[in-house]
Amino acid sequence: MFLKLFFLVLSISTLWGIDIDEKTSGVDILSQSYIYVDKKHTTKTRDILDHEFKRSYKNSVGLGFVDMYSLWIKFHLKNTQNKTITKIIEYDNQETEDIYFYNGLSTTLDGMFHMHKSRYSINPIFKIKLGPHEERTYYIKAHSRISTLIAKIVIWNEHDFKFHDQKQKLSLFIFFSIIITLFLYNFMIYIFTNDKAYMYYVIYLFGIVIFQAIYLGIAQLYFFSNLMTVEITKATFGYISILVVPIILFTREFLNTRNFPQIDKILVAYLYILPVLVLLSYDNIVFNLNIIVVFIPLGLLIIWSGFYALYMGEKQARFYIVGWTFVVVSLLLSFLRSIGFIDISNDFKYMNELAFILEGFFFSIALAHRINLLSEEKDEVNEKFARFQRLEQERLKELVDEKTLKLQQSLHEKDLLYQELNHRVKNNLQMILALIKLQISKTHLQQTKGELEVTKNRINSISTLYEKLNINSAEHNLSTFEYTQSIVQSFSPNFAKNIQVHYAIEYDLKVDSLVYYGLILNELVTNAMKYAFEGVYINEKIIMISLKKKDQLLSLIIEDNGRGYQEKREGSLGLEIVNTLVTKQLFGTINIQSDKGTKIIIEWEEDE
Repeated sequence: MFLKLFFLVLSISTLWGIDIDEKTSGVDILSQSYIYVDKKHTTKTRDILDHEFKRSYKNSVGLGFVDMYSLWIKFHLKNTQNKTITKIIEYDNQETEDIYFYNGLSTTLDGMFHMHKSRYSINPIFKIKLGPHEERTYYIKAHSRISTLIAKIVIWNEHDFKFHDQKQKLSLFIFFSIIITLFLYNFMIYIFTNDKAYMYYVIYLFGIVIFQAIYLGIAQLYFFSNLMTVEITKATFGYISILVVPIILFTREFLNTRNFPQIDKILVAYLYILPVLVLLSYDNIVFNLNIIVVFIPLGLLIIWSGFYALYMGEKQARFYIVGWTFVVVSLLLSFLRSIGFIDISNDFKYMNELAFILEGFFFSIALAHRINLLSEEKDEVNEKFARFQRLEQERLKELVDEKTLKLQQSLHEKDLLYQELNHRVKNNLQMILALIKLQISKTHLQQTKGELEVTKNRINSISTLYEKLNINSAEHNLSTFEYTQSIVQSFSPNFAKNIQVHYAIEYDLKVDSLVYYGLILNELVTNAMKYAFEGVYINEKIIMISLKKKDQLLSLIIEDNGRGYQEKREGSLGLEIVNTLVTKQLFGTINIQSDKGTKIIIEWEEDE
């Protein structure tokens, strides 16, 4: 009853008003209203007449972050028509926490902390009805303890307001679609490139979505309860930092500020300071949101970092400068609007959104340019590496050629020395053989002659090897068959003429084995010719020499069709020499069989 009487007296005493009719829509009424700032937030409705209201003249009033202030707005509406009209009063700021609307009959509470379930609009709205030629004075009380206190009041027709609200939502839908598209696009590039700059930028785009959803009231309208909205608003500096921290990390990675120690130290200092400020500004514990002024020097520093990086040769910095300038200017104008210094929102309503889109566009170009630069640098490095490889290959080729030439010269010298050595050894052996032959001719004792003959044959087998080595010095292996024939033919004239020697040499021994092979062959064939056919009559005397290889096993078989092996000669020097050469030098085995003649089997493995 008191409230009705209060507004009745107020309406009678009012001599001013705003004329409206059915067509009045989208009209600013704040500039035609009166305002009063309660700096202690203590004025009650019943006491409002005791305070002086001043004409606003502005279509927007911004007090900034003033947790103890209340803003009172008084306006008088007059219906100039002969019929009842219904209007929508829009409080064009979704961030204001508490909004009380007094219409003379009742009080309606709205605002960011008091969003009712039936509300469909982004901004708080109040529905009024005026009868024919009715006049009424209305009061709006606005208060924000944490967020900025900005007021702007517009009167609408219901139909026009719905269209206006849908248009606003469509604009925001387009904005979020663009940002989310940039988010997904850059996220996929990060997956393929694993570039940290892309990772920080993707986090930054996610921060834009979170920040703008809360700042524009979308999250509060569709997702948050009033209780959740209160708690998130208390941490306003925290969700702002979600936007700021990744841009600092992105700046450091994208501009390589580690190459600029002084700038990088300041950026790192912000990374450490921000968490502390988030805690101290929660629910205005120590600081209210005026602390966001710390972002002004940060924004200027980031722009300066871009110019400095460009000056230092970071080509991609030019896109960074343009993109970040849009956001810094936009945020600076938003801050100036919040404190009532300047407001260009009438001409550029979606200034922040447009700035973020332009920034995202230029940052995406910058990152793509960064990939091109990295690709060019990679190609340049690959080209340098290929050139280095070619130079190294040429240098190594020259070095190898030089070493090869020296090795060939050294090898040629060694070949000459080797041939000279073989020649000298052969000459020395021939000299020894000549001396033994001379001794044989001067010796009358038959036994002595026989022993000297055996010695001569042993030396001759070695001499024959050296002779063939000298002739075939370029070959790796000598013909074992020819070597065998040479040895046998050198001493067979001294024995019976009717002995036939058959050969089955199927393998060529290596030079290392030929010396032992020659000595063994000399001893065994000599013994066969001297003793195998002694005292027996055999029509066809045959000695068979065979050499075969199966897998890694070599087999030398010397057999005859004579009288068989005589045990009494078991301790002869010749057999001892053979046994020593087989077991100690060739590491093989010797097996003597006597059945229709004598068969001696020698087996050993030849080294690879």
